[in-house]
Amino acid sequence: MADESNESAVERYKRRRAERLAGPPQYVEPVPAIGDDTMWRGLTRAGEVRVLAARTTQTVREIAQRLGASRDATRLLGELVTAGLLVRSTLNPYAQLQMLLRNPGSAGRLIVDVWSGDAGVRAAIARPGVVEAVDGPAIRDGLLEVARVARDGSPYHSRLHYAAGGIGAAVTEYLMRSEQIVAVVNVETTFEGNRLTAAVGYLVQLMPEGSRADLERLLASVERGAPLREGMTAEDPDARAWTAELLDGFLWDQVARERPAFACRCSRERLIAALSSLPRADLEELVSSGEPTTTTCEYCNATYALSVPELQLLLTPPQ
Repeated sequence: MADESNESAVERYKRRRAERLAGPPQYVEPVPAIGDDTMWRGLTRAGEVRVLAARTTQTVREIAQRLGASRDATRLLGELVTAGLLVRSTLNPYAQLQMLLRNPGSAGRLIVDVWSGDAGVRAAIARPGVVEAVDGPAIRDGLLEVARVARDGSPYHSRLHYAAGGIGAAVTEYLMRSEQIVAVVNVETTFEGNRLTAAVGYLVQLMPEGSRADLERLLASVERGAPLREGMTAEDPDARAWTAELLDGFLWDQVARERPAFACRCSRERLIAALSSLPRADLEELVSSGEPTTTTCEYCNATYALSVPELQLLLTPPQ
């Protein structure tokens, strides 16, 4: 152990920094069981590379069940949810993010909402019953729209045309072209029959401190590496050994963890608020129909109804 009594403050700082940089990896504990969803962020010691890994199996199962999704739709939902979480967390873990794919393929429009921290995620698909063998390719070239809301409420919007290489490829293209972030996003789903067994994914990003050599080494590692689903096991639920191989030659640490879960913000009160904002003529038309007004949430299939007397109350001026 070094004798600190003869060290200057600068020397002591440099020594301790060198010891930290050379020390064993630091992890975010406790490690969730393989049956629990999780997402963690990591960073190499010199700040060259960021890595994120996510498991969203339980979240995607719940979303798919609520939407009555087919296997093909569940696969897309798994890729979309995982990609949305990874992208939001690498751009700004404290911001709300929405990704919308205006997809002309047989699955139709795809959308995911992700809130900050562990607040929740939800997703929707225009054709939850899609079967590619019958309906044709689920994803075709289309338009990706991304909206973010930061803690201070400031909005950010971006859009680009994507090629039909899958959701992982589309969001990788978005990061490169719209955010000028050099990153690779890979999302995976596995099934036993029609049952989803795993929805996982990772994002590796070259940071400003990284060099072209770091990028080439990282891309080579991604190319030869095993799928994340093979590295994320009951014995290693965080895929730490898999990550060490991916980041071969880099010293790295886990730095943060989130616990993704399905959540939907629909409610009867939101329906009332939406109807209250309609022009008076539209409300009068709804009342004159003599039928309750109903709506079904595209994210969770919950149905809400307002009776005619309740609609009439919306026409009554506040006292």
